[in-house]
This record gives sequence, structure tokens and C-alpha cells, in this order.
Amino acid sequence: MSSFPGSPRLLRGGLVLIDPETAAVLRIIALQYNPDALTRSLQIKGVSGESGDHMEALRLKGPPVETIKVEAEIDATDQLETGDSGTAQSGLHPQLAALETIVYPTSRHLNANRSEAQSGSLEIAPAQGPLTLFIFGAKRIVPVRITEMSITEEAFDPA
Repeated sequence: MSSFPGSPRLLRGGLVLIDPETAAVLRIIALQYNPDALTRSLQIKGVSGESGDHMEALRLKGPPVETIKVEAEIDATDQLETGDSGTAQSGLHPQLAALETIVYPTSRHLNANRSEAQSGSLEIAPAQGPLTLFIFGAKRIVPVRITEMSITEEAFDPA
């Protein structure tokens, strides 16, 4: 972060996980910095030109599918500089674990499935995850479904 007095105040983005049944906030995962890169792409749902009619080329089947790709940096330097004992002991593992748990079913769901299976009944249905909101600006909040996550760790363990 720049110490120049004219530098703009940068807002942090993040993810908010909402319980789909109760609308309670389950977790807030703040990004330490603004994302390094954010790419948005729109896949248009148009009518295919199979019929050959040039008027069909203007028709849309529905709204486009939007894909957002984010490159975010999580760094322990600031916390280590201030002497944060939690970061000194655990590094970035708590933040990485919070991100990774978004794409796993909850322990509560897995335990409920095991209990049902042991009692002789089990409904085969995918686990419902929390509603994930991506906040990337004061007025830019969108619901997202995480379809891919890649984590690169560099200089990750001084021990």
C-alpha cells in the first residue's frame, strides 16, 4: 500500500456466504487487497442459425451466462510486520481453509447423510451450498457460483 498522501483509498472486496434457508450470514471472507485482475466474460444464448433465416440471428434464448475470473493475492507480510502471533504460528492457512471450505459440503450435511444411511434411508440429492455473494465494489455485489478454484502458494512457509 502506498504511503503517498494523494493515493486513493482502496476498498477491499470479498465473499459473503449466506444460508439459503435462513438468510443468515454464515461467513465473510475479506480479500486483503483489491484483486490483481478481474475478468468478466459473457456467453450469449442466441438461437442457432440452423434454419438459415437471417431474422433468427437477432433472437436471444435468454440472458447471457456471465463468468467472472478473479486473481487475488493473499499475503502475510503486513500481519508479520505488525507482530501478529496468529499469522506467525499459522501463516495463511486459516484464510486458505476458509476459501477452500466454500467448495466442500458441510460436515453437518455429511453427518446427516451418514445417519440416514445407517437408519436405512437416504435421499440421493446433491448438497446445497450457501449462497455466495462476490463483492468487488461499493455498488458491485453479485451472486456467484464458484466453478473453479486454483491456489498457488509462493514462499509459503518460513519454517
